Amino acid sequence: MAAARVEWLDAAKGIAILLVVCHHSLLYLGFLDIRFFPYWEVNSVIALIRMPLFFFCAGITASFAVHRRPRAFWHKRLLPMVWVLAIWTLIYVAADQILPMRRDGLPVRFDLLHPQMNLWFIWVLAIFTALAPLLIRLNGLAVIAVFLVLAGLWHVGLLRYEGALIYPKDIRAILNNAPFYMAGLYFAPAVIAHLADRRRARLVLAGAGTVFAGLVLGAALMPATDDILGKAARFAGVAFGAALAAEIARMGPLSRAFRAIGSRSLEIFLGHQLFIAGAGVMIVALGWPGVATGIVLTPAIALFAVAGSILLKDGISAARMDFIYAPPRSLAHRPTRPSERSPARPPVRAAQG
Repeated sequence: MAAARVEWLDAAKGIAILLVVCHHSLLYLGFLDIRFFPYWEVNSVIALIRMPLFFFCAGITASFAVHRRPRAFWHKRLLPMVWVLAIWTLIYVAADQILPMRRDGLPVRFDLLHPQMNLWFIWVLAIFTALAPLLIRLNGLAVIAVFLVLAGLWHVGLLRYEGALIYPKDIRAILNNAPFYMAGLYFAPAVIAHLADRRRARLVLAGAGTVFAGLVLGAALMPATDDILGKAARFAGVAFGAALAAEIARMGPLSRAFRAIGSRSLEIFLGHQLFIAGAGVMIVALGWPGVATGIVLTPAIALFAVAGSILLKDGISAARMDFIYAPPRSLAHRPTRPSERSPARPPVRAAQG
């Protein structure tokens, strides 16, 4: 019997990537002094869900394969990330000669130790992937607690790194997002089983949504508690996002739309900045400043970037240049030795591994 696919996981990735594209559209329009502030207020709240949900999904995906031999796991999981990081840094460097790719006006550089623009996500994910086969042997709650403590120490200034090997902002990204990746990595079976029951999934949706709203409101009313309540809100937001995805996955046409977007989240993630930057150049050329245009342009640019990224991938595939998104088969499909084959896994885990 065919293994069951975790459909809500694709829907969750669809939610996350759409939030990412909208976020970058807002930032780029802000760079052009085109702002509709209600969008920014909503975006500041959604920021508590967007990347934590993405890392949580990535951890679940890694859990499907992490019990393979480390060498096989790293070859199949880590190599594609390093490849994509290198290829797309080159693409961004080339595009930066034509389009203003960075909103801060700095040039894009080829530097794999210091990720450029949105590639920080792939960079951090590669680090988590490299550690996953080692960390999976440890107690999950203990690992998450350690990362939470390290993040807290970093925030209050008791933990610091002043060298140039890795930028402080990238260390902060590692510490802030590790708990969500690790939660997906360690607790994927329990999460999947819980959300498979519609009644329990709806209880999580209502409960996590209420807690999330309460924490956001508390942080707004008591700014001194913003960091503590904000971190707690991220966990509630991930639970809400996963439960929302589970509900969407049961909604027919809406489910198909979100799952289709989620299944193509990598190409959207990599390509959308090109189309946002291109749209910015057109806006400047046509002279469309002002708040009113920001109301319409923000969702319009986001849709343009999503559709453009998908069409770009389809065009590249038609030209047989898939190496832009994944390593060549000669690198990515090393024959597996009998000793490296993973033991039999439950059908749900095998489905997306």
